[in-house]
Amino acid sequence: MHQAIKKVSLDFENLKYNTAIAAMMSLINDFYKKNAVTKGEYKTLLTLLNPVAPHITEELWEMIGGEGHVYQTAWPEYDEAKTVESTVEIAVQINGKTRATLSIGKDDAKEDVLAKAKETIADKLEGKNIIKEIYVPGRIVNIVAK
Repeated sequence: MHQAIKKVSLDFENLKYNTAIAAMMSLINDFYKKNAVTKGEYKTLLTLLNPVAPHITEELWEMIGGEGHVYQTAWPEYDEAKTVESTVEIAVQINGKTRATLSIGKDDAKEDVLAKAKETIADKLEGKNIIKEIYVPGRIVNIVAK
């Protein structure tokens, strides 16, 4: 929720409405995945959506018993600490060709990441001699093998 609020707020300030709407669509998809949405989250979504869809958001606001009008409510604020991703998805390559993706922690050690990468593509490395292992932190693992 905090990431969506931050993204939408910054995009509106920079007049990037299409990416703001995409962030709200992603938030709705997260609600579907969770199969639940709280009234507070719904009110926040309506507040974020109001600048681009004022008529329907006012109707929905009234239906959930919101006080006043949506445009009169305070803009949602986000907690910067809660917007930081702790994991990142990287590509795992063999000889420059992507063979898998791997989700790792941002602060994972190089040795741990390489071990996870080898484990992920172990079946593709069978019978091959590993010549070099390249790891670009937070981006990619490339294993050179013959």
